[in-house]
Amino acid sequence: MARRLLEIWKAILDLDEVGARDDFFEQGGDSLAATALMAEIELAFGVKLPISMLLEAPTIAQLTDRVLAAIGKTEPPLLIPIEPGGDRTPIFFVHGLHGQVLFTRHLRGQLDEGRPLFGLQGRTGPRPGGEAETVAEIAADYVAAVRAARPGSRLILAGYCAGTLIAWEMARQLTELGEPPEAVIGIDPPVLLQGDVGGPTNAPEGAYGSPLAFRDEARLLITSAAQQHADPMIVGRGDDAVERAVDRAERMRLILNRYRPEPWAGKVAFICSAPRVKRLREPSNPWRTILARSIRLYAVGDGHLELFRDRGQRVAQALKRYLKELEL
Repeated sequence: MARRLLEIWKAILDLDEVGARDDFFEQGGDSLAATALMAEIELAFGVKLPISMLLEAPTIAQLTDRVLAAIGKTEPPLLIPIEPGGDRTPIFFVHGLHGQVLFTRHLRGQLDEGRPLFGLQGRTGPRPGGEAETVAEIAADYVAAVRAARPGSRLILAGYCAGTLIAWEMARQLTELGEPPEAVIGIDPPVLLQGDVGGPTNAPEGAYGSPLAFRDEARLLITSAAQQHADPMIVGRGDDAVERAVDRAERMRLILNRYRPEPWAGKVAFICSAPRVKRLREPSNPWRTILARSIRLYAVGDGHLELFRDRGQRVAQALKRYLKELEL
């Protein structure tokens, strides 16, 4: 963690060398830099710290202690700023089955200049008033977070994998509130809509949807987080962290598989791996029963886990192409 904080610190202050006990303000830090630093810490570690904490802990050594103390003791915020600045139509990305928005980090700096980006991550603990049992409840929480952050703003919703269903429900709820999104974008969404989120629950061991496949995906996420020294959702390393991630994904899968999406009249685009594009083009695909207009399809890779292995370049290119077509 200290190494990751050091990298953030150096980038914010544009310094080549920093010591663990160097004072942030004595190194040129000001209120603007402090705001940027805390935003990066929130994105990297999933904890929201007040800017005033820098007055109490102005060194990397001291701030590391504060971040460690905060992790696991407070529920990370639902809304994570990825690139919050800009005056173009913002995009809100909804997490996939594992509840984290780590993939959005790959899109930073790759979309249009002035395009605000936000991530919506899943809760690690119980929902206030009881754990969410329906997609409608989860979507309502996320809609409230979005409206609080950007009241009355035009926006675009994008869901990653199973998160497309949550984004879809958010779009319906926002439309009922008189604030329809400009578009919904699905990034490799489920193909069959009902009962296939994450694969069949009775899948043979090692096949898509089996416990072994869930563990492999969780290990991939945790390894990626370790390489970036950050993960806003999965805190910890090793087998315990993998099991927690698998349990979280399994719980989310059961919730999503009970969801029955209803038609929505807005603009829709899917950015998918090639096999899913082929299936989505089939005349019998169930998505066609809830789409009010034709869908835009963009093929960007050969498999689900391949989408972001080029640091999101192909996904970013498809996003830019669609936004240009929409003139947003």
